[in-house]
Amino acid sequence: MKVSKTYRSIASIMVFLFLCTSVFAAPPRALIKRIDQAKEILDDIMEAPDTEIPAALIEKCRGVIIMKQYKAGFIFGIKGGFGVALVKDEKTGQWSPPAFVKAGEGSYGVQIGGQAVDSILLIMNKEGMEMLMNTKFKIGVDASAAAGPVGRDASAKLGPGTAILVYSRAKGLYAGATIEGGVILNDDKANEQFYGIKGITVQDILFGNAVEIPEQAKGLIEALKKYEKRYEELKEEKEKTSK
Repeated sequence: MKVSKTYRSIASIMVFLFLCTSVFAAPPRALIKRIDQAKEILDDIMEAPDTEIPAALIEKCRGVIIMKQYKAGFIFGIKGGFGVALVKDEKTGQWSPPAFVKAGEGSYGVQIGGQAVDSILLIMNKEGMEMLMNTKFKIGVDASAAAGPVGRDASAKLGPGTAILVYSRAKGLYAGATIEGGVILNDDKANEQFYGIKGITVQDILFGNAVEIPEQAKGLIEALKKYEKRYEELKEEKEKTSK
């Protein structure tokens, strides 16, 4: 009996240590890479004249979702992918820690080849922010969406009902197309693994002040701040030239 109790005690300790290790271990490299990829997508789109998001919109937006998605197949096409979401505090202008999200789409049509799609979604109003409170939402259904204007000097005027501005850049080959809606879901498992908190949600991270900004995300947030500053720089340039 004593031996049995001893074994049970050891087993309990081992299970406890395993759970602690699995939840509180350092963030997996794959998740750090997802944050790094988000920064790369942001830099690539912002530094290319034909895709640059107007600085006024970066400054004005209330949140951002940066995604890397994939499409492949013949006849049937499946698009899935991963990304991160961040929101901006309206009072302080500070960005939140990143929350992990994932994408899933289905389509049917004549499709040849494969395609990788980098996308940045700017959340522009209350409707878009409310969308982020859901564990699953569909772009264009749960919140209105439109293709965003590009170029440093592009007009930043928006319709009052535009919740999301979408900026996308495709890589690879793709022939044929179907109309499809993009679905974005909370990636709860990734958030638990990265932040080491069991049961943490996207909403906790973005709106609940549940975690501090991790060191691994500071490069992405600094990049967002840099592109926001372009708005003030452009304003100063225009003021100088108008004098």
